[in-house]
Amino acid sequence: MARIELTDSGVLFNEELHEYWLGDKQLSGISEVLRRQLYPNMYTAIPKRILEMAADYGTSVHKSIEVFQKNWINDGTQELQDFIRICKENNLIHEASEYTVTDGKNWASNIDQVFRSGDDTFIIADVKTYSKMTPEKQELARYQLSCYAMFLEQQVKGAKVDRLYIIHLRNRQMASGKVEHICELIPVERIPTDICKELLDCELKGTQFKNPFAVPDEIVIQLSRVRELITMKNEAEEELAAIKSSFLSSMEFLDVKTWVMDNVRVTRKQPTTRFSFDLKRFKEVHSEITDYDDYMKTSNVAGSLLVAI
Repeated sequence: MARIELTDSGVLFNEELHEYWLGDKQLSGISEVLRRQLYPNMYTAIPKRILEMAADYGTSVHKSIEVFQKNWINDGTQELQDFIRICKENNLIHEASEYTVTDGKNWASNIDQVFRSGDDTFIIADVKTYSKMTPEKQELARYQLSCYAMFLEQQVKGAKVDRLYIIHLRNRQMASGKVEHICELIPVERIPTDICKELLDCELKGTQFKNPFAVPDEIVIQLSRVRELITMKNEAEEELAAIKSSFLSSMEFLDVKTWVMDNVRVTRKQPTTRFSFDLKRFKEVHSEITDYDDYMKTSNVAGSLLVAI
């Protein structure tokens, strides 16, 4: 298969004004569009000064990575060292940084990182420097990367984007004096192209996009109660465990096996030894056996719900 190369978008990017121009037509970036359509109130409660500081920090990290990739200048920052380590450990082969993509009509944006995964396949990633990667921020990045993938495949004929990642980097000293160090590669599931197109069309029409992946309102209303119940349950279990430990200590001291009171029976179990079969160890010792079907018991496990707070 012939190797596919990234093609120039023909878009001029004014970094100072953060403007995209295709000939004499100004195109719109998609970052603000996505925030407006998905989470319009995400930053309304955050002071402007804090937002500006966060933006300046993010810009400095992006610039550090870009200078390294273009000029091989390593400024020694922890964030850059973490970026290099993530790329090495995950075999991310650099193809381009700040690569401009467009639909050629209305939209243009710069992809932070494009990595090559094959002759005609690419990986795209966005570098984030958030203090906390909330579900909302991750969902926003998911839409952002999915739109980038759509534009790249449209712009570079025959190219395919097979993976999307968030590269989450941070190394900042907090008010407490503790250093907040984050270095993680987060895989992102791609959103179908038709949904990305629908969102952008809504922006052009001046209508509100309905996110099909959003949690339904009736569920959101119940989530606060679920959180309260789980907290109460955890607190009750901690208190019960402490009481049971106290009971056990008293019964051992008094050498009592059972207490019965107010229709409650408390029974002390004697220490015992549990035996289990180490299947992994057995396979290692008896490597000549390859078929275990006659010895395995299977059972169906019903689906369940895991709620974490």
